[in-house]
Amino acid sequence: MLKGFKNASELDFTIPSNREAMLQAFAQVDAEKGQEYPLIIGGKRIMTEEKITSIAPSTKEVAGKVSSCSQELVDEAIRAAHEAFKTWSKTSVEERICCVRRLVDLMDKNRFVLDAWNVEENGKNWGEADGELCEALDFFNSYILHMRELDKGLELVYSEEATKCIYTPIGVGVAVPPWNFPLSLLAGMAVAAVITGNTIVCKPSSDTPIVAYKFVELCEKAGFPAGVVNFIPGSGSVIGDFIVKHPLTRFVNFTGSKEVGLRINKMAAEVSEGQKWIKRVVAEMGGKNAIIVDSTADLKRAAAGIANSAFSFQGQKCSACSRAIVLSDVYDRLVDEVVTYTDELKKQQGSGRDNLAVGPVINKAAFDNIAGYIEIARKEGNIVLGGNYDDTEGFYIEPTVVRDITRDARIANEEIFGPVLAIIKAESFEEALDIANDTEYGLTGSVYTEDRGNIQKAKTEFHVGNLYFNRKSTGAVVLQHPFGGFNMSGTDAKTGTRDYLTNFLNLKSVCEDLTY
Repeated sequence: MLKGFKNASELDFTIPSNREAMLQAFAQVDAEKGQEYPLIIGGKRIMTEEKITSIAPSTKEVAGKVSSCSQELVDEAIRAAHEAFKTWSKTSVEERICCVRRLVDLMDKNRFVLDAWNVEENGKNWGEADGELCEALDFFNSYILHMRELDKGLELVYSEEATKCIYTPIGVGVAVPPWNFPLSLLAGMAVAAVITGNTIVCKPSSDTPIVAYKFVELCEKAGFPAGVVNFIPGSGSVIGDFIVKHPLTRFVNFTGSKEVGLRINKMAAEVSEGQKWIKRVVAEMGGKNAIIVDSTADLKRAAAGIANSAFSFQGQKCSACSRAIVLSDVYDRLVDEVVTYTDELKKQQGSGRDNLAVGPVINKAAFDNIAGYIEIARKEGNIVLGGNYDDTEGFYIEPTVVRDITRDARIANEEIFGPVLAIIKAESFEEALDIANDTEYGLTGSVYTEDRGNIQKAKTEFHVGNLYFNRKSTGAVVLQHPFGGFNMSGTDAKTGTRDYLTNFLNLKSVCEDLTY
């Protein structure tokens, strides 16, 4: 067991003081709504003429406008980070840790406002937003723990020479986080980079740039020197390739779609003029996750786990369950249980501000894409719950359950990233495993069973990075369920771990002949 680490506790919003603090935070959000935000490059705040408009998905109101970065300003940011690296890379590990510890304190002091902005800009409910903040705190505290150990170097065998192997930072990194976890994933990416002695350029999603700006502001207040953490939101089509190809970019840390992740990986492999290294790519690229239910399972428990995995945060998680694969002899009963449980969730759909179970999807493009898949589902199976969508006031799509889906159907194979669940019938546990593995992805999976033989079989034959038994496939907790997937789900980086930090370090072997 790891000593010196404890996971952060989520707030209990049934406590009146917490609820009142959250309502006050929403009042602060409303007072700030519509503001314009600058880039932060080398400690300088730069307003640009072109802006990114952040839209609240629950209401379609303008949350704010953020300056959009050009290629010229990207170059300035990367060069500022490169200059800062010369000093920051030589800063002691303990001083870097002190900055991160101050950041932990600042995040906790600003907790309600950060949660409120996440609800406003992202559409999460209160619990999902605070759970994300807890994940960020867990990343910080885990990386403090691991960095202290890494600073000791690699243990070597005895030699008459003076030998040691030390971890050294590698340079300027680029963080490209997704919109669905705009705080925890950006924070985890940035802190992993800077605690290891690197500097970082943060390009947040255009859907959630204000949450990212609030985080970078706190990094400044925590004492990270100018240029160590930079903020450059911008259009991917304008600056995305430029950032990856820049000769001073040393590594790219990305979470998002498979298509963009593969493009980054391909571009990073090409050597730019003036480049002195092989660039590293850490990528997490989504999934088509399955939950298997066999004949011995507790069906009520399985249905609750499937529905929560499929529809929490509207299915907008790379870990979300999008396929339930159920043995034929319990298939009808399980479908009925899923419908019953999901129907209760459907009744609790609305704005994240009202702290309801199901909120909106992120934007109009996502709404249209998911609606399109629902129409495909009508042709490929039988919709037994949901199937309706309305973007009159916000981007709302009902939790949708589709039964009688075949393994080769589009909604059984393509990542939808929304509240649509395909339920597939299997005649045996072996067939269920075969269907589950019949995807290019390999992120999360779950099995509901009381059969120890099936548990052992799934442990070796269910090919995913995060495998769960008799629980949902979402909600990975730092250092309890290290997160990262196989195949087209990414590089299996396992966030929150010591191994994760070594993505941003070189291992240097030093030997001195003492007889000279």
